[in-house]
Amino acid sequence: MASKRAQRIKDEISILSVLIDYGYQVHPEGGDREQQFQCDLHGDGHDGKPSARVYPASASFFCFACAKTYDAISLVQIKEGIGYSAACRRLERKYNLPVWANREIEELPQEIRSFGVVPISFVEDQHRVDRLLTNFTNEKSLSMQDTLAFWEAFDKIVWLVSEGGWPETTGQAALQKLRLRAMEKEKEVLWKG
Repeated sequence: MASKRAQRIKDEISILSVLIDYGYQVHPEGGDREQQFQCDLHGDGHDGKPSARVYPASASFFCFACAKTYDAISLVQIKEGIGYSAACRRLERKYNLPVWANREIEELPQEIRSFGVVPISFVEDQHRVDRLLTNFTNEKSLSMQDTLAFWEAFDKIVWLVSEGGWPETTGQAALQKLRLRAMEKEKEVLWKG
């Protein structure tokens, strides 16, 4: 589900619009034309000459100084200092994407639904798990398949609580269980490596 969500953002939100909204000097009427622009994501934040190139057809840009490829989600993560899921939500809200219609919300396993409640708020738990999964994503410490599966479960939990399908206490329990599963999976990978 996380990969479908990311693809939807790439398909429906112009990378040029996102760059313009963050103050980058690209031309909105550029269409699918590649453009050079100054990138502030490396060094001291000042780029003396255009070191980045936007590729509208792939909804991404590459900075030669950073030696990295970015998309709208990763740009929002860096600029706002937030995790993957929060960046997706911010983009969806800012660019008026309707509630994600492609979601197939099926019941999560009983072991997650029945896990005990932890004594912090749902929002705090949500941020904790978001940070953990963002670290796994950035460090590539888990396989892409495992990482996407954890993000998918995270999105389901947050969506169920935000849409009123679950009370926050059930969401907290599910997030705590998801966090523990992700940490166990990382340990398992480290032991095999």
